[in-house]
Order: sequence, then structure tokens, then C-alpha cells
Amino acid sequence: MKKILYIIPLIFILFSCQKSKEKQVSYIITKSISGFDVNYRVADGSLVKQSIEAASAQDRWQYSFTAEEGDIVFVSAIYTDISSAINVQILIDGKVYKQGSSSQDTVRYVTVSGTVPFQ
Repeated sequence: MKKILYIIPLIFILFSCQKSKEKQVSYIITKSISGFDVNYRVADGSLVKQSIEAASAQDRWQYSFTAEEGDIVFVSAIYTDISSAINVQILIDGKVYKQGSSSQDTVRYVTVSGTVPFQ
């Protein structure tokens, strides 16, 4: 009986010390001078497609959500103006996780994806 009384508090202490497995994920797209189409995965796992208008290369599109370790992250974009470019990033907890870019290529999507790393 005494062993059980010692084990129960020990279990509570061990479980209360676990780190949060939630991470802040942000998709960021920049450098497009005339707009682009973007496909991205949201927190519930569904894919969203949007057409975004941009007025200059300084315009910035961003989508943020909370994810858990091991969740899939995905963002893909393409532009239609041959004189444009695009930079696609995935940030996790404010740090660049993965990125890709393209200039003067209106045929191929710039796709960045992965899984939220385990810490």
C-alpha cells in the first residue's frame, strides 16, 4: 500500500513535466508582383485553394495555425506573369522550416511540404 502512495505522486509529477507538442505554423508567400494561385493544408487537414492579388513584390500573403508534432504541412503556389517571381516559406515557431522560390517560370508550382518535427 505504501508503494502505491509513492507511485501515484510520481506519476503526476512525470506527466505534468511534459512539453507542449503544439507548434505555431505559418505559410508565407512573397515576391509576386501580380498575384498567384496558392494551395495549402489547414489545421483540420483539408486543402484550400485561393487566388491572391498582389500589387508589388513587397506584398506578403500569410496563413497561420496551430499544429501538433508529426502533422503534415503543405503549401504550393504558382504565378502567371513571366516577369514575376515567388518565394514560399513554412515557418514553425517563427523559424524557417523549409522554403522554395522561382523566377520567370510560370509552368511549375513552387511546393514546400514536410511534417512538423518532433522535439
